[in-house]
Amino acid sequence: MILILSSPEDVHARRVAQEIELLGHSARFLNWREAGKGLRASLNYIGKSIEFLIQTEEDKAIRLDDVRSIWTRRPGPLDTPLGVINNEHRRFALQEWRDFLDGLMLSCGLDSLAINPLSAQRDAVKPYQLTVAQRIGLRVPKTLISSDPRRVADFVDANEGRIVHKTMTSLRNAFMDTRKWQETDRSALNQLLLAPTIFQEFIEGRFDIRATIVGQEIYAATIDTAQSRAGIDSRLDLDVPTTPYEVPNDIALQLHALMDTLNLKFATVDLKIDKCGQVYFLELNPQGQFLYIEILTGLPIAAAMAKLLVRGEETDRKNFTTGHFLTPRSGYERLQESTSSH
Repeated sequence: MILILSSPEDVHARRVAQEIELLGHSARFLNWREAGKGLRASLNYIGKSIEFLIQTEEDKAIRLDDVRSIWTRRPGPLDTPLGVINNEHRRFALQEWRDFLDGLMLSCGLDSLAINPLSAQRDAVKPYQLTVAQRIGLRVPKTLISSDPRRVADFVDANEGRIVHKTMTSLRNAFMDTRKWQETDRSALNQLLLAPTIFQEFIEGRFDIRATIVGQEIYAATIDTAQSRAGIDSRLDLDVPTTPYEVPNDIALQLHALMDTLNLKFATVDLKIDKCGQVYFLELNPQGQFLYIEILTGLPIAAAMAKLLVRGEETDRKNFTTGHFLTPRSGYERLQESTSSH
């Protein structure tokens, strides 16, 4: 049985669940957003076995031993429990739910494949991604993450305004797109004191790359943003020509090293090809969307995710450069060892 942490309304979760069913296995959903709002869940320790019971029509128990793998697919934040007015009591109730659900997921992950542990998703914040990517050897655009209006103004001027800006997170009910710097943005720089923002060198080039990493597989596509009607954020125009793309071996090795270091088994990665053909790393999302790439290119991403979940275990990522399998050390150490032998 495959356990999916998501709302059954999530189209990505539903699509992968369909593929799981086609492989002859069952998928069960656990919707965290119902916590404190009617969700009934129990962990029952009986001798050496552990049962997990979710409220269903039949109140059927799930034995953790029967959980082949678990996919944490956008479970969403826990909401305030209904009927709790006192702030301290709300905080207490939410923390009780967090401990229960985090403990459940960690328990499942002891003997099952976990994609991706919540702890890894929390750690994979954009500043850390960029640090790891840079150390591994991926090209990273000149980047400033800052709440200092003066520093940002100097950075913009030093790059002659060829800058994009974006947030590190997003609002729950609003789409936060990446935008090119406009001189009118300068008047809003003082608002940075409220929250830091990412400012990044704009890489001139025709193509974006959207790479979806599923276990050892990389499904990538080029997006011809030069033909986009919606600016530089390729998610805003699904009519842009999108073509399957084979990631070069050296970049593939670096991406796998990045995933290993971040303890992730699934992610979508945004890359950029500049005018000289060099590939730049922009960012990684451990809960990224991939169905639009699958629809536009025919790449079997949902099926690959289902196969990985059904298999229930993952062999070490292959070293594409040497043909050997990587050792259990960190992705950075693996890459250093590989490159120093050439």
